[in-house]
Parts: sequence; C-alpha cells; structure tokens
Amino acid sequence: MTAATEVRIEAEAGFEDFRGMLARMEREGQLRRIAKPVRPQHITALTGKAPTALMFDAVEDYGIPVVGGLFWTRARTASALGWPEGELGRRFAAGVAKPLAPTIVTEAACQERVMLGDQVDLTSLPIPFMHQKDGGPYISAGVAFADDPKLGPNAGCYRLMFRTRREMTIDLFTASDLRRHYTQYFERGEPMPVAIAIGVHAFEHMAAAYKAPAGVDEMEIAGGLRGKPTRLVRCRTMNIRVPADAEIILEGELLPNGWTADEGPFGEFAGMQGDLKHNPIFRVNAITHRARPIFYALQMPWENDWLNGPATEAACFRILGMIGVQVTSVRATEGGCCGWSIVVAIRKRAGEGKNAIAALLSLPVVKQVIVTDDDIDIDDPAQVEWAVTFRCQADKDVVVLSGLKGKHVDPSVRPWELPPGQLPITSKFGIDATIPEGIPAFRYERIEPAFKDAVRLEDYL
Repeated sequence: MTAATEVRIEAEAGFEDFRGMLARMEREGQLRRIAKPVRPQHITALTGKAPTALMFDAVEDYGIPVVGGLFWTRARTASALGWPEGELGRRFAAGVAKPLAPTIVTEAACQERVMLGDQVDLTSLPIPFMHQKDGGPYISAGVAFADDPKLGPNAGCYRLMFRTRREMTIDLFTASDLRRHYTQYFERGEPMPVAIAIGVHAFEHMAAAYKAPAGVDEMEIAGGLRGKPTRLVRCRTMNIRVPADAEIILEGELLPNGWTADEGPFGEFAGMQGDLKHNPIFRVNAITHRARPIFYALQMPWENDWLNGPATEAACFRILGMIGVQVTSVRATEGGCCGWSIVVAIRKRAGEGKNAIAALLSLPVVKQVIVTDDDIDIDDPAQVEWAVTFRCQADKDVVVLSGLKGKHVDPSVRPWELPPGQLPITSKFGIDATIPEGIPAFRYERIEPAFKDAVRLEDYL
C-alpha cells in the first residue's frame, strides 16, 4: 500500500498559486483531503460521488497526490476564483477588460526537478483512466502553451491520451488557435514546440479556456482576472514561457504526423462518450516539476463546463452591452453544459427581447436562449418556466435561426455524416419570455396574502 504523501497546500505570501487556491478551498469547505490509499483508476468515480473536491494524498504505486473536482459546481468554481457566486460573469468581463502583462522570472517552483531526454517517463505520473469506454488514460487538465512568430504567445486547454512513456496524442480535431498554428508546421514538415502545464491556478486555467481573439495573450487575461500579473518562466529546453508556479510542465513538440494517430474515445464535456478521432502526436522531451508535485485530474463534464461558464456569461454581458440592451443578470445553465443554453434577464424597451435573442445566438457556442424581464429570478427554474408559460406566444415569441456553425460534439447535427474536416451546421432558437408589447405590467402583478406584515408566524407556534 502507498503511504500518504504529506504535501503542504499553503499560499505563498502576496501571490496565490495553485496550492494556495487548494488551501483556501479546503478552509471554505469546498475541498477534502483523503489519506486512505486509492487506486488511480478509482479517482474519477470517487470524485464524482463526493460533495466537495477531493485531494488523494496516497495514490497506490505513486508518490504524487492527485486532486480533482475543483470546478464541479458553480459554488466550487466561485471558491476557486475567490469571487462571489453570483458575480462570475461580471467579474470575468471586468478582468478581460483590464489585461495585465505577465512578469517574467528566472527561477521557478515548476523547475525544482528536471528530467531530460531518456529520463522522461510519463508512467511516473498518476494519469488516470477516467471513463468506461475511454481509449486510454488521459491528462485532462493540460494547458498548452505555444508561441506564434506573428501572433505571439498562445494558451489553450487540450486533452492528451497516453501512448508511450514519451508520447501522447493531443486533441486538435476542432478549430482553435493551436490547430491553426500547428497546421503551418505540419505543411512545412516541421515539429512544433509546445509546453503543457498541469496544476495552474483557476485564473490561468480559465483564461486559457477563454476563446480570446487571435493575437491576444491569454496570460494577460489571467493577469486581469487575478488583479496582478501572472508569473511566467522560460522552459528549460525551448523558448516558450509557462506559469512559474505550476505543479508540472511537459516540454515537447507536436510531430508533423498530422491527423493520423488514433485518439479517444473520451468522455466529452457534453456528458456523452465521444468517438475515436485521429490527431497529432505530442512527444515529451523534458518534464519539470515541483519537488513534491500535485497532479490535477480535471473531471468531465462539469469541471470542463464550469471553466467555460463565467467566460460565456461575460460574453453575453459584452454582446448585449454592444447593442444597448440593459442586462440585469445572466446564467449559463448546467443543463446546457454551462454555455449552450443561456437565460438572461433584461430591463426591456420595445423590441429588445428579440434583439437580445438575435445577438446571443450569434455567439458560437450558444444554441438556445431564454430572455425575460428583470422581475424574474433567473436562478429559480420555476420562475423562468412561469415567465415562458405566461409571457410567450409560440407563434410570435419563439425565434429560430438556421444554417449557423455547429459543434461536432452535438449528435443532433449528425457529424459522422460529414466529409473529413467539414464543420457541422446547426439550428438555434430563442424564447422571448418578456412581457409582450401592448400588455400592461399590472396584468402580471403577483398575488400577496392580505395583512402579511401584520402578523408573525412565530407568535402562533
């Protein structure tokens, strides 16, 4: 049996890193440490059953603890960020609006231990087998860092499937900045330098998941979210900068094999088992890490979904602000994987219910929208359903748009019927559940008990 590895999770003075985030979540009751030995393949099942995030101090056959479930709910996501739960979208939007350039350091915790070349062995990491029909063990929390000569640094979130002690397949199946950058190397027949960070603070992880415009440095976004610059360090074997306070860094290259190596199936963010894909190979040339690292196993689907939820809500605030609609609240719903389905409350002027729908459906990931008035608590599904029931006429207030860009992960677009490389087309809809023009607001006045302020129930119990 493996003895528990006592790894301290305390924040460094003046700068909260991944470990500081874990320590704060533990104090707030959002993370629990497990001392009893656990097999790596049981981590996903145990994490999914737990009411908090879990840190497994004793992983059998490994001296590295594993943590998971950090962003499983909206409350845990708020705890990881240190933000109020009701302000995730607004806080994210404010951070994006005030980016801060990162600080470059020369010494970093992520390089306390260095393995090069033949010393590299991915089997030394407790990479878990996560879902029943997965094609292999996966690094699910990898944040990839690259540097484009024209567009500059780029960071994004990509899964990697274990193949050999030095090779993994990386999912570059859908459109992304990294895929566009890699395509140029592939066409020249050259390997592309890439570094993968595991165990970074929620600010860096969420910024990497954010669909920033091409040429925008995601680590500047991370600085805006954090309110102070992110600390980066140059990799030991290549000129790419990575978070200095990360737990583990894999330095390597994407081989110019193109989309030829089998990858998957893998449990997707939409909660469904994905298909077998063919993707490029990532060869690891160096592993650097803290003296006693923590491995982060991000759990699908909710951790992936909530990493994107605040960014989706921020995008809704931004696009509605651009068209002059006054928004009071936005929620990316869990039923829509924290991005595909949106509920919005607005202070409506004539026609703005449908204006809002048209704008929101233009966002790439959003597939369905409900827009209602600001007297509705959109955190209460019963109130939202009430508004749809009594403020909507289906022939007038349901907006359907066809021929829009879809996502391969959505089975309803039949992606298996598409030619290789072709993007799917989808239909989207919105429900205008605002008070219709021409109906006075008093028609929706809620009933109240007579004399409710004149008596107290406590006096009669």
